Amino acid sequence: MTRARALGRTALLFVLLAAVPLVIGCRGTNLLSKQDEIQIGKEGSAAIEREYKLDTDPARTALVQEVGQRILEGMRQVEGKRAPDFPFTFKVLDTKEVNAVSLPGGPVYVFRGLMEQVGDDTDMLAAVVAHEVAHIVARHAAKQISSSILADLAISLGTRGSAQKAATIATSLVMLQYSRDDEYDADRRAILYTHAAGYDPEGLVRFFEKLQKLEKSPMKGLLANLRTHPLTENRILRAKRQIAQLPDRTSSHAVPAQ
Repeated sequence: MTRARALGRTALLFVLLAAVPLVIGCRGTNLLSKQDEIQIGKEGSAAIEREYKLDTDPARTALVQEVGQRILEGMRQVEGKRAPDFPFTFKVLDTKEVNAVSLPGGPVYVFRGLMEQVGDDTDMLAAVVAHEVAHIVARHAAKQISSSILADLAISLGTRGSAQKAATIATSLVMLQYSRDDEYDADRRAILYTHAAGYDPEGLVRFFEKLQKLEKSPMKGLLANLRTHPLTENRILRAKRQIAQLPDRTSSHAVPAQ
């Protein structure tokens, strides 16, 4: 498969997910291999980085990478043998939107606007990064792709795999929406990952509360995060309950059964 055709396939997958999801077979079944996810992540990253400029500020870049690596250490403590060996990357996009996104197979992007909002609260940043890592670990996007794969195949045959504009791919990736249960799962894992990594898991609650305030401010238009990660009072209450039940950091951090 040529690069253009592969990129076209990736575009169709994510455009389909953003527009007309088609549930086929067992809900939540993942038909993609981990290598498939890594390839989709690589192609999706290329599209995003053609559409969005990477932030070159060394301090912001170094901070996100440092936080990302610590979260990965916490994730591996929590997940144990279930921890995936994806090639995780952590980058900053130079845009004012308050958002963060993750792609299948390992890429994580934090928007500059989000970093400016969290300021010096590294625990808030860690919670956001952990949430995105959790989506990758739980393979949430891959399950959505799997549920739409037959429809994608029909479209691919009809277009002969023609490449889509990078802007279309990037927009579809950034606006990818997860189900309520996937968001709850990512919140739950993020709390465990941050806790295991030595961050204050209350950072997730503080981030949610900050988003609530921003949602009522003139900055509402920049809150892409609220469109792709619907914020509800129930998510905040669930997070608070879980944090209240966390064991001491010296204890086991096994993922509780859902």
